[in-house]
Amino acid sequence: MANRFTCPYCYNEHTLEECKVLCSYNIAGDTTAPCPNKVQRNPDSSVNPKDVRRCMNCNHASKTILCPHIQRAIPRDFLNEISLPIALLGAKATGKSNYIGVLIHEIRKKMSLRFNCSLAISADEESKNHYNQFYGEPLYEAHQVITATDAGETPPLIFPLRFMDKKNNIKNIVTLTFYDTAGENLDSSNSMDVYNQYIANSKGIILLLDPLQVPSIRKVLAAKGVSLPQKNTDIETVLSNIVEQIRRKTNIRGNIDIPIALVFTKMDVLEKYGLIDDTMAIYDVSPHEKYGTFIKSHFESCQIDMDGLLGNFFEGDGELTQGLKAFTKVGFFACSALGTAPDEFEQLPEEGPKPKNILDPLIWILAQYKFVTTTKKL
Repeated sequence: MANRFTCPYCYNEHTLEECKVLCSYNIAGDTTAPCPNKVQRNPDSSVNPKDVRRCMNCNHASKTILCPHIQRAIPRDFLNEISLPIALLGAKATGKSNYIGVLIHEIRKKMSLRFNCSLAISADEESKNHYNQFYGEPLYEAHQVITATDAGETPPLIFPLRFMDKKNNIKNIVTLTFYDTAGENLDSSNSMDVYNQYIANSKGIILLLDPLQVPSIRKVLAAKGVSLPQKNTDIETVLSNIVEQIRRKTNIRGNIDIPIALVFTKMDVLEKYGLIDDTMAIYDVSPHEKYGTFIKSHFESCQIDMDGLLGNFFEGDGELTQGLKAFTKVGFFACSALGTAPDEFEQLPEEGPKPKNILDPLIWILAQYKFVTTTKKL
């Protein structure tokens, strides 16, 4: 059992002694019954810190470990596994909920085959039920676009990802946790203090950008007669709030060593109206997913493409580019979670989502921590 572990709710590191541990041992329903191992318990069944380790090694009763910050039960898997908390962020209407709903499905159905891994959705019952009800069933059974996440606290989605060796023995386990926070929670640093405290303690950031919110793209599409969504908080403001939040929480003055993936969503719209052509590397179907390894040469080609698009869309070295310079590791991506625009009733085609390159940002982050292999070129 690790001395320190990362809580999936607050993203802070804790020791067992810092947490409130409840022991369910009882005799005939009497929770005050003396422990056979002489572990001292309080009237509320909590174990004295000095006895926590001994209590956790006992098989007489189940234990509940509560986060010291928000008093939620921490899954036992987190005490032994390597945790990789990832903050999934974006302004309102960037498609975060659809992105994460499809991402989990693609990890289970496609990434698991190529990377010899498996994603467990049963380690945390709340995550399993929440995913099925709010993501899996709407997208893959009703073929319905997911409605916007309500502003306020949302439970994280917690999934252990197990990597196997050639003999299918577990060689590494990383626990992925995602918060699908509402875009409104990123509009100001004050709201981020309340709802997004986990950002500063994350091991990776996936920041979604809706290209239909970029002024220069809106102008092009409007001229083509495309119906555009209502204008929302710009990506520069969201990024500035994220950087401010991290610096304030961690007191980091230099560069921030959290890999950040800037992801253009709704790639299908850009392709449809000629803003991405078939000569670009970002147009290609992901070779990372195809070959089961992070291919550095393809990534670098995509960065050249994205750098050109950013230069065109954000007027060269603008506020967005300057904000990203706060991070030591930055990756640019373009993807489509749904593969096509829904109809006027928010209904998807009968075959459901047809994503493109949605796994690439996650594969890149996993490669930074060497959970997946890196190949220089094919």
